[in-house]
Amino acid sequence: MTRRAKAIGAAISTEVPPEPLLVLVNDYVVATRFTLSWLKENVMNPEDGGVLGKVHEELYKRLREEFNLPSKVAEDFHRDALSVYKGWYEDRRRGRLPSCTSPR
Repeated sequence: MTRRAKAIGAAISTEVPPEPLLVLVNDYVVATRFTLSWLKENVMNPEDGGVLGKVHEELYKRLREEFNLPSKVAEDFHRDALSVYKGWYEDRRRGRLPSCTSPR
């Protein structure tokens, strides 16, 4: 007889009032536009070594202060923006730089 390990799971539910969430989403959209344009101007090849560190060094404080993003969101945000930029950079047909539109 084999013994199965029991999986432990937890769920946390919180209620977030809609106003702060909408403000966060709007700030996120504006920060996305800014970050993608900053990456296009300042990062020539996203595959170079140390790009993530450079992006973090340049943008983390700015995202926290100017766009009012919480620390965890700002930390994950520049990684997400860099992955979007890499996808655009590696596409041979490139076209326009991806952008983000405001929620309606």
